[in-house]
Amino acid sequence: MERTVPRVGSWAGWLSLIGILGYHLVLTILAGQRVSGTENLGAIQAYYGQSVIAVLGVEQFLVVIPVAVFAVALHETLALTASGRLLTGVALVALVVELALIITENAAQAALVSAVSVGERVAGLFRFWDVLYNSGAYALEATWVLAFGLAVRTHPAFPRFMTWLSPITAVLLGINVFAIWIGIPDPATLPSAFLLGAWLAGASLGLRRVAAAPLATAVQLAGA
Repeated sequence: MERTVPRVGSWAGWLSLIGILGYHLVLTILAGQRVSGTENLGAIQAYYGQSVIAVLGVEQFLVVIPVAVFAVALHETLALTASGRLLTGVALVALVVELALIITENAAQAALVSAVSVGERVAGLFRFWDVLYNSGAYALEATWVLAFGLAVRTHPAFPRFMTWLSPITAVLLGINVFAIWIGIPDPATLPSAFLLGAWLAGASLGLRRVAAAPLATAVQLAGA
């Protein structure tokens, strides 16, 4: 196997993790707890009356780049068998579609800030953002986490904890799909975010191990 692919994928994975966690941490510190699953117009306007929300969204446009690199590298590393190609193919499609949704929801979030600033009605736009980001995107996230996680099981370079972390994370992400519909508080979705962070770290570590393996071992892994 060409070791440049997993090496670049590993670096892209760590950059993705830093970018995603950093964005949410800074956003929470500067703007407070995000608004979700509510029809309280006052709360929506108060939150999106902060221009920093739109500015920080630019960072998420840029994070899409390393995430895409990470996903393709993971696909290339794990697609070693027929089942591996199927699983990683499904995962790659789901992740690419989610990236498109992330770009869309960030644009919608910036539009919410602009709409509030000029006194336009925002209820419909907010509901679009909320359903897209806090429901639909979770279904795709659960899909690629589980599919990549199943493919990882047969690859000795990846941490063993990913064999049980992947299905647990996918289940929690799947539950999050229903959060805004059944009234699960937004903070209750945080455990899945922490587990997803651990998953990204494990996958990045696995890619690094593949890249660092002696050439003979790397060839064996590629032919496993």
